[in-house]
Amino acid sequence: MSSRRMLKKSINAAMDLLYIDCIFYKVFVVDADQAAADKVINRIAETQSEFLKRVNVNEGKDVKGRVKAYFKKVQADFKEQVNAIAKEIEALG
Repeated sequence: MSSRRMLKKSINAAMDLLYIDCIFYKVFVVDADQAAADKVINRIAETQSEFLKRVNVNEGKDVKGRVKAYFKKVQADFKEQVNAIAKEIEALG
């Protein structure tokens, strides 16, 4: 990502898509497990707020290498979490 703003937008977009998938599951699947879907929705919200907080950290901006490594780690962790949540949604249906 070229900037924090773009990273925040991609985090919000990915979480919105996962949220929409859960809502579609709850609305359109007959005999949907509503409690499990609600747990996944809560996890999506917690993950989104966690990663937005991590992006807002200003620590270490004097050392460019440290900042780059930090944001690469944030991006890698985010991709991992998105994949895990997507698998949970897939397991619902």
